[in-house]
Amino acid sequence: MRLPKAAESQPKTLEFLDVVQAFRRRMVLITMTGVLCLALAVYYLTTITPTYTSGGQLLLGGQGLSEQNSFDLVEAQVLSNAVIEGEIAIMRSNDILINVVRKLKLDEDPEFNPSLREQSAPNPVITWLKTTAKSILRPERPQSDSVATAGGAGNQEILEAASLNEQLVGDLGAAVGIVRRGLAIRQQGTSFLMSVQATSENSQKAAAISNTVMGEYIRFLADKRFQAASRFTGWLEGRVEELANNVEESERAVLELRSAMEADADNGARLDQQMQEFTTKLVNARAELAQAEAQIRRATLVNEAEGPLATANILTSDALVDFRRTLVELRREETAAASGFSDESAQVASIRRAIARTEADLATEVENLLLQLNNRVETLRLNVRTLEISLRSFEGLNLERSKQLIELNQLQRVADINLRVYEDFLGRYREISEFQKIPISDAKVIRYATPPSSPSHPRKKVAAVLALIGGLSLGAALALALEWRPRKLAAPRQIFSATGLAVFGNTPRLRKTGSVQDLLRRLSQDEDLARAALNLADNINLHNEQSLRSIFFTSYNANDSKTLSAVLLAWASAQRGKKCVLVDGDFRTAQLTASLGVSDKASFLSAIHSQKPLNECVVATNSEGGFDCIGTQTSAADPSIIYSAERVQDLISLLRKAYDVVIIDAPGLDDVSNRFATLSSQDLGIFTIEANKVTLGSITDSLNIFRDMKLGGAGIILNGPA
Repeated sequence: MRLPKAAESQPKTLEFLDVVQAFRRRMVLITMTGVLCLALAVYYLTTITPTYTSGGQLLLGGQGLSEQNSFDLVEAQVLSNAVIEGEIAIMRSNDILINVVRKLKLDEDPEFNPSLREQSAPNPVITWLKTTAKSILRPERPQSDSVATAGGAGNQEILEAASLNEQLVGDLGAAVGIVRRGLAIRQQGTSFLMSVQATSENSQKAAAISNTVMGEYIRFLADKRFQAASRFTGWLEGRVEELANNVEESERAVLELRSAMEADADNGARLDQQMQEFTTKLVNARAELAQAEAQIRRATLVNEAEGPLATANILTSDALVDFRRTLVELRREETAAASGFSDESAQVASIRRAIARTEADLATEVENLLLQLNNRVETLRLNVRTLEISLRSFEGLNLERSKQLIELNQLQRVADINLRVYEDFLGRYREISEFQKIPISDAKVIRYATPPSSPSHPRKKVAAVLALIGGLSLGAALALALEWRPRKLAAPRQIFSATGLAVFGNTPRLRKTGSVQDLLRRLSQDEDLARAALNLADNINLHNEQSLRSIFFTSYNANDSKTLSAVLLAWASAQRGKKCVLVDGDFRTAQLTASLGVSDKASFLSAIHSQKPLNECVVATNSEGGFDCIGTQTSAADPSIIYSAERVQDLISLLRKAYDVVIIDAPGLDDVSNRFATLSSQDLGIFTIEANKVTLGSITDSLNIFRDMKLGGAGIILNGPA
């Protein structure tokens, strides 16, 4: 019987009406989240100081107009993304910003010099938080380390080298840092146009900083290019002489290697021809080997599966033809003798002995032919290996030839490159003197910055609208998360809707009961538990119209609730006057055997592995609940293999004949190897679930395994209050 798939096992689609209903139910949450975000945004906007941003545009490089001389070959900017990033770093460097601070006297402005600002009384709470954070993130070094670092003549050089940046900026370090933080330099698209923006609390200062940065950068480029030109003249003269020597050496190496290769020019053609011949032979040998291996493999399989007579039909041999003809004649004579005489006559017995001898001779001939085929396969394999070795040797020779060609091509490329570089440098060297002292810059100001008329930060209206939209979106996301969060399985109706399986009953939480002995004692004292067990047995009998003689208990894992639920149903069946046996079929854990103290010598597992008759292997022990118990031994074997054995089916059939109800505590379905497949249509599967403990997603894999098994019926027992 194929169990039904759950209604929610398919991916759940999010319908628009479901979203609308969820928003309606969580409207208060969404509104409160939006209002809270808006209030926080308004508070933040009222506490911050407005700032102004002003920027100009700077064009990097000569755009192909200045690269007209040898000086541009080395010193002109060849712009790329990496070079542009370097130029941005130069504009933000200390050298540029120190000049900006000094030119605009920003170190005398309280906005850029914190020491000139009015100091307000510090907040003790904020001061304590800052001190605590600094002590955690940057713990103080021990005093001994500071003394050791500061002391000693050998460490003076280290201190001087480490403080080079402080020495460079001096008292302007704070102002330089503030200017750098308010400076934004970006490339506009993929062009060479740069946007230089400065931010300040005053619009005039923002425009002044932007324009001064661009002016100082242009002057820096002009100075750098002039200094590079002076160094380039001396270097270029020595470089031309060095390139001339390189050209001569590379051309001589090309001529020597080409002469050596041309002395043995016909080796390449011979190697290609021999490799082609051996490749053809190897392909033919492999095809012949594959055919022979297929023939011997087929003959061997037929011989093992159907015997020599069937093998003789696919082999070719004159002797086999004679044997088959002789067998046909002997069987014809046997039929004639059997019709004329009785089966016990001497003529029939003599013919049958002749048939047996002929079949034995045929089997011997088949074995000889199989041996001959094996010998042929080994010979072909040896031939293939020999051809492969020969082909690899030719490939090695061809590889050496290829290496020489590669080396020749490499030497030729080096010689060509050296010649081109030498000719280019020689021509440029003759023109360098007339250009080397011309101060040219590779940057130009396209648009100077102007003071803005309104603050650029904060944009109060936009920030308030975005805060409100963000708050409402966050509230909507929280609402959807609360509505569609995975819910734990708790109620029978919910479980039936989620799994598609009937719920047979709802028992008290059995895991808190303790051992099986405690559960049996509690059944005799707790009327509610006893009534729940009896109702469970009645529900199972009423739900299944056909006579189900064996019941398998399982769960998503090997938990106590599965075993205790099986004990509960066994006790209820015994109370209803049925002869019941409880089998510990979970040999991975053997919880039932250990809890009841049942012997594991003559057990479920030993009965399966033993060669004795089943009725001699299985010994049932009567328990306090009025039902018999069969224990088991612990084993690491896969239940899917054990339960698919024919002897398991015989054991279950034997128990069905001896008992009215057979209850098996089966393994938990936390892995596909634990499945107990190939069961009878008289079997019932019960899947136990602990209420408010698991979600549908956590047991989906186990339920899929449970549905794939061939059961006569299936259902769920809910353990714990709904």
